[in-house]
Amino acid sequence: MTAGRPTHWTLPDAEATQAFAARFARHLAAHGPESVVIGLIGDLGAGKTTFVQGFVAGLAPDEDHYVTSPTFAIAQAYDTTPPVRHLDLYRLADYDELAAIGDRDLLHAPGFALVEWIDQIPEAAPPEWIALRLAVADGDVRRLEATGYGAALSRLVEDFANAII
Repeated sequence: MTAGRPTHWTLPDAEATQAFAARFARHLAAHGPESVVIGLIGDLGAGKTTFVQGFVAGLAPDEDHYVTSPTFAIAQAYDTTPPVRHLDLYRLADYDELAAIGDRDLLHAPGFALVEWIDQIPEAAPPEWIALRLAVADGDVRRLEATGYGAALSRLVEDFANAII
């Protein structure tokens, strides 16, 4: 996997994280490929689910989707345009467990697969994907780092970064 140049953002609070995610979702929907895997990496409380809430809201602004972490359900789907699947791999031991619940449909169907804890099962990451690392800074401040893997997604992340400067 060829990684693009990481881009960084600092967001002051949860609302800013959600607004950023909504804008990122709209950018990817307008300019990205039919199917995109976004791996969400960060400690507990880093803002992974908060990011997904904003992402879903950005694709369905007139609907009120209740987005929670799918820690026990493993996967949740949201009827957005394009569709979003939200996975949490925290409780899975290995890729075989993910395969048993339908990894191909969850990860590679049209739309977006937002995968919390993808770093726990690195085999879940396809050759082309976006790694989004979230970290808590001071108080409610979040630091985000996005890296595109593969030429097309690397360019997409860089284009987004340039668009919001």
